[in-house]
Amino acid sequence: MRADMEVRLIHNGREWIAGDANFEARGRTLVELDQSIKNALRQSGKFQQGTKITVLMKFDYETMPDYARVRQYMPAYFNRVLAVEL
Repeated sequence: MRADMEVRLIHNGREWIAGDANFEARGRTLVELDQSIKNALRQSGKFQQGTKITVLMKFDYETMPDYARVRQYMPAYFNRVLAVEL
């Protein structure tokens, strides 16, 4: 899969956070997170209106309190892909 943007995905106990050094979006639910990503991409000015962008969110397992117990699960189970048209 080709992604235009790849970000780290975590949950801090209250909300989902997707981001990297130059980008951050937050939401209490995944639906709110997706909308926050769309808004942040629009506001960034990096993409023209009408552009289709694929965002790959890779979950960071290191943020889980008991990582050793869940490491048996495939990382892909927690990764997300969002296709956005600006």
